[in-house]
Amino acid sequence: MSIYIYSKISEKIDIFEDIIELIKEKSHEIYLSIEHKRNFGELSRIKEEMKQDDILIIGKLSSLGINKAYILKELNYFISEKKYLVIANIESTYKYGLSQPMNQAVLKTLFDSISLTDTNIINLGSNKRSNAGRSKIEFPDNWDDLYEAWKKEEISSKEFMAKSGLKKATFYNMITEYRDILEANKRFIKKYKLA
Repeated sequence: MSIYIYSKISEKIDIFEDIIELIKEKSHEIYLSIEHKRNFGELSRIKEEMKQDDILIIGKLSSLGINKAYILKELNYFISEKKYLVIANIESTYKYGLSQPMNQAVLKTLFDSISLTDTNIINLGSNKRSNAGRSKIEFPDNWDDLYEAWKKEEISSKEFMAKSGLKKATFYNMITEYRDILEANKRFIKKYKLA
């Protein structure tokens, strides 16, 4: 049995640590794939590679697709193929164990709740007031390539900002956030010997 972790670049992969500790056994191999929020090639590769008793762990439902239709299509795949899908921010997909009937029941419930309503009832509320502050800006689509070029000093900060469409303060805040994500990911990879 293998555990596949599929993450988007804007997610700290240490969010998967508690889940791995809950479900891992010494015989499990753990594979990590990270890609940009709008790319899903790695997800397709993992789905083809997964055997029946393998487990795919994702951070949130939006990791499955860019809109409701894609998310429903992917959920339907895991339901119809009877493959394990664990979603980090939806505890019911793993908290009560990973028996196939339980996982399938939770996935079907998620599928029904998304397809039967216009609102996604799965969103968990936060302690933050809904009207407080600005909404979080996502990393631009070309962030990975620009960051690598900037880090290698192939482009300047000014060019990076121009190509990413970010203002100066947002740019530097995102650089700091991205470095934190990379550091957390390095620690996670080292801890589970995934490199």
